[in-house]
Parts: sequence; C-alpha cells; structure tokens
Amino acid sequence: MTVQTLHIPLPEAIVQRLQHVAEATHRPLEDVVVQTICGNLPPALDDLSPASRQMVADLQTLDDAALWTVACTPLPAQQWRRHQRLLRKAQASALTATEQHALDTLRAATDRFVTRRSYALALLKWHGHTLPMEP
Repeated sequence: MTVQTLHIPLPEAIVQRLQHVAEATHRPLEDVVVQTICGNLPPALDDLSPASRQMVADLQTLDDAALWTVACTPLPAQQWRRHQRLLRKAQASALTATEQHALDTLRAATDRFVTRRSYALALLKWHGHTLPMEP
C-alpha cells in the first residue's frame, strides 16, 4: 500500500479528541486518524458486487432530503408479513413451487431494500448527519 502524507489543519478540539482516543486505546495517533477517516467514508462502489453497485449507484447523486426518504421509507408491511409467513411455513414444512418462488422473490426484494437503505444511511452519516437509533 502506497502511503502519502497530508498536512491538514484541524481544530484543536478535534486533535485533542483524537489524542484522547489514541491514549485510551494505546494506539498511535496516526492509526486513530486513519481508522477514523476509513470508518466514516461511505463504501466505495468498487468495493461492492456488480449487483449491489447497480442497486445503489443512483444514491450518490441524491440530495440529503432524498436520501432521508430512502433511509426512512419502511418495507411495505404486507410484503414483510408475506415474507415472514413463508419463512415460518418453510421451517415447518415444504413449500410448493409457487410459494418457494414467491419467497425467493420476496427475499431478493428485501435484500435490495436493505442494501439501498444501508447505503443511503452510510451516505447520510458521511454527510455529517446523526443517524437515528433503532430498538
């Protein structure tokens, strides 16, 4: 890995926080700074599978209000109930071919929903927003 040195002016309060974390964790200040930067960057599209990349690429161009809409829109209740019902039935007995197809379709839709929501939240965090805590 190639390393480059950057000289970035930081407010004293941030430097002190980073130093306190370094001291508390017994790690070099440079490691804490790098981890802080890496931990707050949104996932790079290149790090995602082609299918996931295609699902979230449009999110990078959205403004914060549109990202909040993606992040806060719930999975349709009827879709979630059907998915749960089919999962319970699959655990108890065999599904018909039609039910298995429906479950596969619902699982794929839920995966897409969760991927888009997670990426929208990562972008919002990167934009400096505090994310809601869920129970």
